[in-house]
Amino acid sequence: MARTLAEALKPASIDFRILHKRYKPLLALVKEMIGIIPNCDPILEIWPPGFRTYNLLVPNMFNLPHTIFGGKRFKAAMGLAMYASSKAACAYCTAHTCSFALRRGASDHSISGSRSAEEQAVVTFAERLASIPAQLTQTDVDAVRKYFSAAETEWLVFSISMMGFLNKFMSAMGVELEQDAINDTATLLSRTGWSPGIHVNGNYNVTREIAPKQDNFLTYLRVIRHAPGAVLWEKKWTGDVPADYPKVAEYLKLHTGYSFPILQPIGQGRVTRTIASVLRDNLSKEQSLAGIKTKMLISAAFTSHTWNNRLNSEVKMMINCISPEVNEELQLKMAEFSVLEIPTDSTVFKQIMSSMQKELSLTETEVATLLLAMAASHNPAQLNDAIIETVCKLLEPAVIVEIVVWLSVLQMLNRLSSYYTVVKAN
Repeated sequence: MARTLAEALKPASIDFRILHKRYKPLLALVKEMIGIIPNCDPILEIWPPGFRTYNLLVPNMFNLPHTIFGGKRFKAAMGLAMYASSKAACAYCTAHTCSFALRRGASDHSISGSRSAEEQAVVTFAERLASIPAQLTQTDVDAVRKYFSAAETEWLVFSISMMGFLNKFMSAMGVELEQDAINDTATLLSRTGWSPGIHVNGNYNVTREIAPKQDNFLTYLRVIRHAPGAVLWEKKWTGDVPADYPKVAEYLKLHTGYSFPILQPIGQGRVTRTIASVLRDNLSKEQSLAGIKTKMLISAAFTSHTWNNRLNSEVKMMINCISPEVNEELQLKMAEFSVLEIPTDSTVFKQIMSSMQKELSLTETEVATLLLAMAASHNPAQLNDAIIETVCKLLEPAVIVEIVVWLSVLQMLNRLSSYYTVVKAN
C-alpha cells in the first residue's frame, strides 16, 4: 500500500518529458530558483488547473524575476522568511527554501540559528504569521519595518503566504524530496534537527555534498533567457483579469459568484490579479471535477482548524453566495466532527464515515473529501493509511489533486488575511 498520496498518484502523474515539452520556460525558471525541478509538477498536472495555479502563484507571489535582480539584503531576507515559515509546516519545503535562501545570499548561520537582529526580526515575523492560529502582532510588524519599507514588508508577507500554499500541498501529498535537494541542504539542516519525514522512503543519504551557488551574472542571463516564455504563459492564463480590487470584485462576482473582499487590502496589483485568476480557475464549474459544493464543504472544514475569524467570516459569506445548500446547520454539525481524532484502525474509520454520512446527509465521496480536508488542515498534514486508502479508492486522481490544491489556496489566504487583520487593527 502507498505510504503517501504522492506515491499513490504516481501511475497517474504526467511524465517529466511531457512537462518539459509543454512548459519548458516555466520549469527552467524554477530550476534557477532552487537548483532542481520539483517532484510536485507531475502530480499537479494530473489536474491541469492545479499546475496552472502553482505556476501563476510562484513567480508573482515571490515577485520574480525582480527579486532575483534586486538587492542581496532583501532577497536574502525573503529567502529566510520563506524558510522560517516552513519549518513547522513541511519538511520538504524546509529543504527547498533553505536552498532558495542560500542562493539569494543568506548565510549558513542565519539558517542554523545564529542571526543578526535584522535576521531574527524576519524569522520571528515569519514564524508567527505562519503559526496556527497566527500569533503575529503589530510589534512584530514594526520590528521588520525598522529594516524594510512597507512595500518590502508586504512582499515578505506574500512570500510567507505563498509558502502556506506550498507547505500545505507538499505536506498533504507527501511529495518525495529530490536527491539534489538533499545534497544541497541536508548537512546544514541536520544541525537544526530537521529530518525529511514522509518525504523520503526510509533513510536519506547525502550522495554529493555541494553548497548551493549564490546568484551571479550567469544566473541573471539564464533568467533573462527563459523569462519571455514564462511571461507568455502568464498572459495566456490571466487574460483579461484586472489588477485593482474594485474591478476584481466585479470580475470575481461574475465568474465565481462571490467578490472576495479579503483581497481588498492587497497593495500590489500583480498579486491581486494573480490571486483573482487562481480563484476564478479553482471555482470554475466547468473546470472543477470535485464539484463546487464539495469545495465549499472542505472550505468550512479547513477554517474550523485555523482560528482565523477573518477567514472564517469570508468563507461563510463565500459559501452563502456560491453554495447555500452548505448551510449554517450543516456547518455546525461538521464542526462537531472536526474535533475528532481521525482513527488509524480501518474498522473504526469506516464507522466514522458511516456516522458522518448519516448525520450530515452526505454521500460517501463527500465524506471522504471532508476527512481528507480535516487531516490535511493540520500543520503538517496528518494523513494516515486509512485516509489514503479510502481517498484513493473513492476519488479519481485528478479530484484528489484538485481538493489539495484548493486547501492550499485557503492556507495562502489564511496567512494573508492574518497579516492584514493585524495591520488594519492598528
